[in-house]
Amino acid sequence: MRWLLSPLRELWTDFLDLLFPPSRRCPLCGAAAEGGEVCHRCQEMISAYRLQVGCTCCGCFLGAAGSRDDPGRTSGGAHAAPVTAAAGPPGPTGRGGTPSPDLLCPHCRERYPPFSAARAVGLYEGLLKESILRLKFRRERWLARPLGRLLAAIAEEMVPAGTHPLVVPVPLSRKRLQARGFNQAECLARELSLSLGWPLLPVLRKVRETPPQTGLPRSARLSNLSGSFALAGDIPPGTVAVLVDDVITTGSTARECTRTLLAAGVVAVYVVTLAGPLCSRGSTEGDTGDPLF
Repeated sequence: MRWLLSPLRELWTDFLDLLFPPSRRCPLCGAAAEGGEVCHRCQEMISAYRLQVGCTCCGCFLGAAGSRDDPGRTSGGAHAAPVTAAAGPPGPTGRGGTPSPDLLCPHCRERYPPFSAARAVGLYEGLLKESILRLKFRRERWLARPLGRLLAAIAEEMVPAGTHPLVVPVPLSRKRLQARGFNQAECLARELSLSLGWPLLPVLRKVRETPPQTGLPRSARLSNLSGSFALAGDIPPGTVAVLVDDVITTGSTARECTRTLLAAGVVAVYVVTLAGPLCSRGSTEGDTGDPLF
């Protein structure tokens, strides 16, 4: 089947170009960029985020790559001075995504998640936050391509070499899917799949409507989604899965999806998202929540 992947990728790209003509500007900051890819300055911002991984399990960040209010740019969308990583040792982000017991956040030390590791492109703020909002709520679906390629770079680095995992998007409930018209996680997962040649398998379904996660304390978030996901197809036993979503905060959605996949015979789950939270090393209490998770 692999010999079919290249022509299928080309057909899918052409189809997307017809439906959602790609911009010639950087999808994050709007600066001129070749083919609508992420510009060099935004790539620097993203690289700086990757040096700030504070937990080698959930992938939360020690701090922002730039200004906490608006990283990597000034008013009007123009970039600020070159982005540099804040002081501090970089968290391991190499192949295998093996968590280090010495580099875990309080939440993961207290309750180790069922997934093998999680990584995000950057913090949910500034340019990255705006691009997620545009994709989801302004329906700028062309953004799924460049953002999905950012996810692909993270996934390829994290998943052990030689692994050919399944790509599984986090599902939306039927009600939310009907209201939005598309699942942003599936759009991102499709681009990741095409970029890396990993098969896409949207096999998870959300079978129970749940109250919004927004404003719930951490403990309530973890219980709110219990039993809300189910498998809607077969997965070959002994496979590895890459779970794709746009944002991770407490990880409650990722935990429940992972449990469902592991119960179906998947041996390991790696989670990749566009945005992740700040690392809370001082306390396991409190959570600001996130309106998108």
